Amino acid sequence: MAAANHNITVSRGEDFSFTLTIANASGGTIELADDTVAAEIRRGSGKPLVASFSHPTPIASGNSVVMTLSKAESLKLDGNLNYKWDLFRTENLSGVVTRLIYGDVKVENNITDI
Repeated sequence: MAAANHNITVSRGEDFSFTLTIANASGGTIELADDTVAAEIRRGSGKPLVASFSHPTPIASGNSVVMTLSKAESLKLDGNLNYKWDLFRTENLSGVVTRLIYGDVKVENNITDI
């Protein structure tokens, strides 16, 4: 399965979260409840880790995962730099690792000193 491209916009200094629903190419459900997922933000492939999503949590008995980037992590981002992100799934039963989604990260610098 080819990974989907999805760009995100993060406001620097805020808690950021969204629910990601995963389906296969024909729209069928991909069960994530027993799997492990990991997602990170970097300047590019092979570059140092800049920020990571807090233990992305699959929703029990479903094909969705809650993605959360804490305020502390979003403060590590700089609106003057370019970033990329992706999310990998490790299947619990088989150990197969698959990149499900990737994209650019746009950062909106904050005005208020927080």
